[in-house]
Amino acid sequence: MNQQILAKKKDTVGKLNDLLKNSHSAVIVSYSGLAVSEVNQLRTDLKKAGAKLSVRKNSLMKKAIDEDGLSKLDSCLKGPSAIVTSKEEGAGLQVLKDFEASHKKFQIKGGMIDGTFCDEAKLNQLAAIGSKENAISIFLSTLQSPLTQFALILKALSEKAPSDAAAPAAAN
Repeated sequence: MNQQILAKKKDTVGKLNDLLKNSHSAVIVSYSGLAVSEVNQLRTDLKKAGAKLSVRKNSLMKKAIDEDGLSKLDSCLKGPSAIVTSKEEGAGLQVLKDFEASHKKFQIKGGMIDGTFCDEAKLNQLAAIGSKENAISIFLSTLQSPLTQFALILKALSEKAPSDAAAPAAAN
């Protein structure tokens, strides 16, 4: 009997390892006090966003996390915890942030995005930015803004210059 239990635990850790290896982000959340229907709704919303919620024992999650070199997440594994994984960087962060805002018992504890540890505050900042494509567009618009202003100033100067240039020609 103990061998079967041990084999099941090893299988669970192996599946978690595979899940973590194929994920760009892993976020630990606390779901304590939520109804099953609320957790199921969260799972559905996360799936639509390209993320997956997995509930496992903390000891098994800790073993898988440590084996994958994500030991900074160990501090987040206190109390009832679940792990949200996604293949895209930050997929599902907005869903988690919105869910946390509407469910006081739900808490984002921390996470790893491409090997970088992020606490709850950092994850909320990343959720505000949105997807990778959105972050790139914000960055490009920031770069483009000074160039656009410079072009508008040049245009205004060129439109103003012909009337100023005509006045000296008439004086001669």
